[in-house]
Amino acid sequence: MSQEYIEAHLVQFDDGASIIMTKEQYINYVKGNLTIGIPTDRTQFVLPKKYCDDIASKAAGNISFYEKALGFDIGHFSDGGGLVRIDIQNLGGLNLRIPSGNEAGANSHWIPGGKTDGGVPEAILDLIPNDPNNVTVSEIK
Repeated sequence: MSQEYIEAHLVQFDDGASIIMTKEQYINYVKGNLTIGIPTDRTQFVLPKKYCDDIASKAAGNISFYEKALGFDIGHFSDGGGLVRIDIQNLGGLNLRIPSGNEAGANSHWIPGGKTDGGVPEAILDLIPNDPNNVTVSEIK
């Protein structure tokens, strides 16, 4: 990928990033922890906040819509007690970059180029401090 492509891709995250996970995942891996992300490789996949807003509007609570857009198998989110959205306002110092596919969070849907197979831009960050001054958590109804 050219430097121009990488820069154009990452600028989509200037207004913040979001993470979608099940409520069960949130309780088990985020709530009360000092950081958000996968400890083994110290990374977390994210999507641009504005894309997450758009998906939420179009999905109208349909979990399958999130699964398709974000590159998960249908049914991946269905047994997790609902969805949780985490918004990160300031990405400074979190090493925003295009994923290589070698991250622990990459799945069989991963494709090169920084987009999910549903066409949504994605990137990775280093572990995110779980600081309520920079992180907002909300349940998706």
